[in-house]
Amino acid sequence: MARTQNIGMSQLRVGIFVLFGLLVLGFLIMNSTGDFNPFEKKLRLKVRFAQADGLRDGSEVQLAGVHIGKVETVSLLPPDSPEDAKIEAVMAVDKELNGRPITERIRTDSTAQLVATSLLANDKMINITPGTAKGSAVSENHVLDSTQAISINQLTQTGNDLLLQINKIATPANEILNKANQGEGTLGEIINNPDLYKSLDSTVGETKLTMLKLQNTLDRVNKGDGSAGKLINDPELYNSLNQTVKQLEAISKDIREGRGTAGKFVTDEALYNETKQAIADLRVTASKLNGIADDFKSITTDLNQGKGTAGKFLKDEQLYVDARNTLARFNSTAEKIDTILGEAQQGKGTIGKLLVDETLYNNLNQTSSNINQFSSEATKLLYDFRQNPKKFLSIKFKLF
Repeated sequence: MARTQNIGMSQLRVGIFVLFGLLVLGFLIMNSTGDFNPFEKKLRLKVRFAQADGLRDGSEVQLAGVHIGKVETVSLLPPDSPEDAKIEAVMAVDKELNGRPITERIRTDSTAQLVATSLLANDKMINITPGTAKGSAVSENHVLDSTQAISINQLTQTGNDLLLQINKIATPANEILNKANQGEGTLGEIINNPDLYKSLDSTVGETKLTMLKLQNTLDRVNKGDGSAGKLINDPELYNSLNQTVKQLEAISKDIREGRGTAGKFVTDEALYNETKQAIADLRVTASKLNGIADDFKSITTDLNQGKGTAGKFLKDEQLYVDARNTLARFNSTAEKIDTILGEAQQGKGTIGKLLVDETLYNNLNQTSSNINQFSSEATKLLYDFRQNPKKFLSIKFKLF
């Protein structure tokens, strides 16, 4: 016959108290990890990648390296999605960070990037870059822009490609080394030619000798021998240079105080004003020259367009034809004049006879003498008439 065990109220109270303590202890343990807080509100954001590459549910989400949440889900998007957006991750992040809203740090210009949790592991987490004042605060289910980080798979693939390239290079390099060992080509001559070794050995010896001479020269300079040694070790030269520097400082001081021509040039306000006025006058002159240039340009434009007398003279084809015809006529007239002059020199024609016929010249000379004689007698006659007009005006009257 089975016995029934009765539980008292005290035992029930102890059990309830232990159970409650275990629940509180479990809550405190889960809450201490920072991953479980049923009273804390979360902000859900989305980001899309070309591939998950080790990202899974529960992966960590960071903001500039600071933990702010976890990945809730990682899901595939439809096949017609863009190539760089095949995977969508939903992140649950804290709404507050250090007592301030998380939206002050996560903005619309923030970006999310897949980051490896370790060098060798393929696990990934999401790191969000803080936004700037140019962006606006994100809202629930906002899709952040993403960037793909270099994964260990990509590094492995790159390493494999690099090894393939090295293998391709190793084959011709091995052939080159074999030819060099056999003394073929330039590299083979360098490696196997004893004359080249002797030349290099001679060059090294000459270099050593040159270095020894250089060392001797430096020793002499340090001892103060020669021009270079005196330049370095002579205190008088230092004193001279120091004196020169002092004189330069004195000249600079005089210039700052306005002494001398250079000082007045630097500090004289009147000279500055005159220079400023001269520059202003030059500017006025330059503007006038620009005006003259504009007028000249306008005149040139009118000439090119055939406007005005000069423009017509340059562009009018009829004027050119008339001038050409006039020159042709002038040339024809000049040729005729040359012909007439030639015939005149040969005694042809009236003008020719007038120029070369001596008889005509003598007759003209005689006629001129006769005219002069007649003029002389006429002068005498007029003189006599004036002296005694009655002599020439006598009238005889007869009556039957």
